[in-house]
Amino acid sequence: MELDLGNRLKQARDAKELSLEDVQQVTKIQKRYLQAIENGDHSVLPGTFYARAFIREYAAAVGLDPDIIMEEHKSELPSSSEDSTITYSRMQRAKEQSSSGGGGGFSKLFPTIITIFLVIVILFALWFFLRELNSGAEKNNQPNDGDSGDEFIIDDSVGEENQGGTSDSGQEQASDDKNNKEEQNKNEKSDNKETSPEEEKPEMSIKVTETGSGSFPQHTLEVSNADKINLSIELAGESYLEVKQSADGEPIIPSANYGKSDSPIEVDLSGKKQFYLKVGYTPATKIKINGKAVEYPLPPQDNMSQKLLFNVTE
Repeated sequence: MELDLGNRLKQARDAKELSLEDVQQVTKIQKRYLQAIENGDHSVLPGTFYARAFIREYAAAVGLDPDIIMEEHKSELPSSSEDSTITYSRMQRAKEQSSSGGGGGFSKLFPTIITIFLVIVILFALWFFLRELNSGAEKNNQPNDGDSGDEFIIDDSVGEENQGGTSDSGQEQASDDKNNKEEQNKNEKSDNKETSPEEEKPEMSIKVTETGSGSFPQHTLEVSNADKINLSIELAGESYLEVKQSADGEPIIPSANYGKSDSPIEVDLSGKKQFYLKVGYTPATKIKINGKAVEYPLPPQDNMSQKLLFNVTE
């Protein structure tokens, strides 16, 4: 007697000594669907398409040819008419929702469109009114051609004698005005010379002329345009310090470890042409000359100990 589809799949599974959990792990099909296939209860499965796909997967997992199984047991397979009906009903419902939703969406948007249009019309009318108002004000402010304005009346009743006297007086007045202007220009030039500010002196500059290398690099820096030299050393932690007149010169401050409590260390180096500074821990040591911060030629975090030789120039 020929076995039905469910028993044939179950028999093949038992022959391979596979449990439903094993088949579930291989096919990724839930156990309850595998049991429904073995029991011939296809109503549990999620539609005809999935039912056929699950049966093919089950057959392949237990070593059967899916095509042969589907052909020999096609009478037992669920009909595809149900899926067609479901698909059609879903499509029809989607079309109905789309058509009804489209009309409702426009009816909702219509008041908003009308409101925006009215706002635009009002703004345009306001702009046109203000434009016309400004144009009328400008026309009213323009002087009429018929207005006399500032009129100068020339009295022609004066005789030739008075005209001659007036001419002589005008020449004398012009001469006096010329002399007064020349005198005024001289005074202004004199005042400008007396009140002109002194030429500004160039700003002090600090530049690196030579960058050292190695584990304890020594750099050479040049300080120029400085009338005085005030050295300030600010400490955020402990650091060894040396301040000398030169690399091999006499110490200006005791060579020792200094800490935050000693900060700031102020040293007057005015008149010195050269001075030398040795810093044991640069990340915690900030150097300033006349209030201007001196940047280390090499990054402090990479070169924690550095030596600086300063040359002072005019």
